[in-house]
Amino acid sequence: MTRRKAKTFLMQLIERDHPGQSIEQILLDAYCEHGTERAAAQALGITQQSFNAWKFRLGLDNAMRVEHMRRSAGSQQEEA
Repeated sequence: MTRRKAKTFLMQLIERDHPGQSIEQILLDAYCEHGTERAAAQALGITQQSFNAWKFRLGLDNAMRVEHMRRSAGSQQEEA
């Protein structure tokens, strides 16, 4: 049986500020847009520690790692 990932009150507030998007998508979009966890957290108005805790709580660590690798490979191809 899988355990449902409970959202914190702050997660729910951030979702309210981004209608139609889940907290998972909001975090991924912020990371993709800003390029670092620190900048993404700052843009969302949370601490980097909260961003990282949520990333692991929601199972987004692998998705962000893949996105980072994809961006790194794209920038290397542009330099060539």
